[in-house]
Amino acid sequence: MNMIPGKSQESTENQRKLTRGLIIGRFQPFHKGHLDLVYQVLDEIKELIIVIGSSQHNYIFKDPFTAGERLLMIHQTLVNEKIDLSRIYVVPIPNFENNAAWLAYLQSMVPTFNVIYSGNEFVSILVKSQISKTRNSKSDIEVRHPVFKNKLDYNGENIRNLIKSGKKWKHLVHPQIVKVIEMIDGVNRIRVVSRTDSNPLKW
Repeated sequence: MNMIPGKSQESTENQRKLTRGLIIGRFQPFHKGHLDLVYQVLDEIKELIIVIGSSQHNYIFKDPFTAGERLLMIHQTLVNEKIDLSRIYVVPIPNFENNAAWLAYLQSMVPTFNVIYSGNEFVSILVKSQISKTRNSKSDIEVRHPVFKNKLDYNGENIRNLIKSGKKWKHLVHPQIVKVIEMIDGVNRIRVVSRTDSNPLKW
C-alpha cells in the first residue's frame, strides 16, 4: 500500500481510534443503499451499530413495518451476505423529542461508539453542539459523511411509493427483504395504510 509521506503515523493513529461506528435509519424498508453503507463502514472500523430509529412507529405509510420486522430484514440480509455478525449490533430505539439532549439519549441506548456515519446535516449539528458542552471522552465523536449509492432510487419513500403503485421495486432491495415483505403481506399492508382513512394517526 502506498503511504503519503509524513501521514503514515497520523493515519495509523486515526485507524486505531475508529473502533466502533454507528448508522441510524428507519429502514422502511432496508434497501441496497443501506447494505452498501454497511460495507463502507465495515471497511473503516471494527464494529458497527445499526440503530433502527422511530422503532415505536408502524402500520402507517411512512413507517409501515414494525421494529421487529425491520430487525428481521436486516438480520436476514447480513446473514445471507455472510457478514460477520460478531461485528454488528442492531438496536431499535424509539424517537426522543428533546433534540438538545439527543446525543446523550443515544449514548445511553447503545454500546460506546466514536463515529457516526450520516448524510443528515441536522445530525451533524446536534452532535457538534452537544460535544461542545462536555469534555468527557465518551463525547469524542466524529461525524463522517458517507457516499450514498443512487439516492433517488435507493430510498424508502421511493420504494414504498413503487409498492403502493404496483410498480417494480424488488430490484432495489436484497432478495431477503423481498422474502420478509412477502411473508408478512407487506405489499398489501403498504397499499392499505397509504389510504387516508386507514391511518389511525389521522383520525
